[in-house]
Parts: sequence; C-alpha cells; structure tokens
Amino acid sequence: MPGVLRSLVGYCGGEKPDPTYRSVCGGDGHTEAMLLEYDPSQITFEQILNEFYDQHVPFRPTKKQYRSAVWPQNDEQLRIAERVKAEREQAGGRTLFTDIEEPTKWYDAEEYHQKYVEKSRNRW
Repeated sequence: MPGVLRSLVGYCGGEKPDPTYRSVCGGDGHTEAMLLEYDPSQITFEQILNEFYDQHVPFRPTKKQYRSAVWPQNDEQLRIAERVKAEREQAGGRTLFTDIEEPTKWYDAEEYHQKYVEKSRNRW
C-alpha cells in the first residue's frame, strides 16, 4: 500500500507479559495484530482504516485472539477511528464488531510470523 513504510505482526491487548504464538492461541488475552508505520504525507490514518474495513468483515469472534480491533495512538486517531466505524455501520446497516481501545504494550510476533504471506508465496 503506497505510503505504508513498514508492517510488523505482533500481539497486544492482553496483560500477560511476553506473549508467544502458543500462549496467544492458548487464550492469554492478547490479540494477533499488525503494527503499521506510515508516511502521513502519502496516506492518512482514515485511508488506512478504510482499507482495513475493505479487507475484512469484523465478525463477533469466538476468541480474543482473532477479534477485530484498532488501537489509536492519540486523540485525533481515536476520533477518526470512531467516526469511520460509525459511518461504515450507518452505510452498511449493520454493526461492525471492531473494538476501539487505548493502546497497550506491543509485543513483536516470532520471526516465522513476519511477512508470512510473502514467505508462503515464495515457497510455491
């Protein structure tokens, strides 16, 4: 996506320190997440959110590990996240099960999870 400088897969939203894929799968309270570093002169937070909603359907998850969530990093991002979600719900006539929460500590996922799709494509 133009303007996105870097993406990183990891875990957040839980309280257990130093989660691993195994502990997250075991229900330690963390959510599998993606951290994006972007250039705001090329892409806006709102554009990223719209792409996020275009790429998946936020359904009611059975496990916290797979929930749809956004962790805005400041008050402006919080306002934008709440507005975009409300606009999408109104336009679509349905509830989006995306949690919008205060940021929590970020933990990088294991190296084998980074660029997983890209690595998988290169194997074939």
